Amino acid sequence: MNWETITTYPSAELEKKWFDFMPNSSFPSHYTSPGFFTEPFWADKNPFAVLVFDKAKVVGVVTGMREDKKIICGLEVRPQVSITANADQIAIAGAFTEALLATAKTGGDLINIHCADRIEGFEDKGFTVKKATDTFEVITLDLSEGKDAVFKGFSQSRRSDLRKAMRENQVQVSQIETLEELAELHEIYLAWCRKKGNAANNWEIFKQAYSQKDYRRIFIAKHNGKIIAGSYFRYYKKAFIEYAANNSLPEYQRLRPNDLLVWKSIEWACEQGIPRYSMGGSHLFLRRFGGEPVSSYRYQLDRTFLKQHAKRELATDFAVKTYQSLPVETRSKIKRILGRA
Repeated sequence: MNWETITTYPSAELEKKWFDFMPNSSFPSHYTSPGFFTEPFWADKNPFAVLVFDKAKVVGVVTGMREDKKIICGLEVRPQVSITANADQIAIAGAFTEALLATAKTGGDLINIHCADRIEGFEDKGFTVKKATDTFEVITLDLSEGKDAVFKGFSQSRRSDLRKAMRENQVQVSQIETLEELAELHEIYLAWCRKKGNAANNWEIFKQAYSQKDYRRIFIAKHNGKIIAGSYFRYYKKAFIEYAANNSLPEYQRLRPNDLLVWKSIEWACEQGIPRYSMGGSHLFLRRFGGEPVSSYRYQLDRTFLKQHAKRELATDFAVKTYQSLPVETRSKIKRILGRA
């Protein structure tokens, strides 16, 4: 097997080979497709992709970014590795490793690769493996039996809330259609970022993401003609859809706009023939949509002296477990103290 690393959208010939690979790959998502390079969010993050070939055919893809001295290929809740079904995993893992080490030569002391499934071969190359648990699991829905079957899998409270919201008909959900609607949603997004203390993407980036109709969909909820919530979804053709983010006005939560947004996206995905739906997380709001919690696998290669990244992570994990073992009253007191700091 051989490999090629690219840092810009592929040539027409390579694009075709990559698209030919996608239908029979293990994780056919937006971020494991050529569309990864159309993202407006990666401008300053040095995006790249490694394609592994068996003769002339693509049999494996990993996409990622270089941030400082770290090479990050996905997240626990967003794997960015896909391989051909029944492929030689050991050979592909070896090619990935060789390519990523070549990238790291110009400055990279940590390599993280997030995979939807366990892949043989990485541990033989010195990587450690960590299975995602708890909050890093992802609720995944099987849409293959249709929307009615999916709805039956929701929790009783979710079904009741949705039926009530649909019966009262105070919220109308649709896909976003105009730049005026997008601008209104962008204001809600900016308010959300201010509240959370997050850096916000500007209007031009927001608009560029909206224009990617081959890979993205935005659903909005309106009450009396006013946008009160919006949800963002990434998808890849008839293969896979991911719940990416949501912004909403808190004073309208009683109308259940976010529940309705997810339900309408599920209906749309079923109409498109998409069989798999990733919720992008596993907190309670998402768990009430049924489905199964799915764990990803992180393969990490710490190239620092005395494995400094691994040691820091062990210390952090210990602190988190210690905090979680404390009584609820003690945890609440710590939160209040930190909130005043």
